[in-house]
Amino acid sequence: MLQAQRKDGSASFCAIERVDGTLDGKKGTFLLQDQGSLHGTKVKGTWFVVPGSGTGGLAGLRGDGSFEAELGQHASYVLDYWFE
Repeated sequence: MLQAQRKDGSASFCAIERVDGTLDGKKGTFLLQDQGSLHGTKVKGTWFVVPGSGTGGLAGLRGDGSFEAELGQHASYVLDYWFE
């Protein structure tokens, strides 16, 4: 993760995350590339599946979505996905 913090405490960030799991009964890994911001205690951002990053049963996975969280709390997230 790369984060740029401003003097007022807010920040912008970008990251690549490796996900190991199961979708629709298909097991494998994939990468999510995300970007977002922090304002006060609220984190918001968007992400997408890095094309070609799916392995195993998740080969060909594509998708995008968003996330929100209060720092130190559970996040809510959406990932709309499909297979090529």
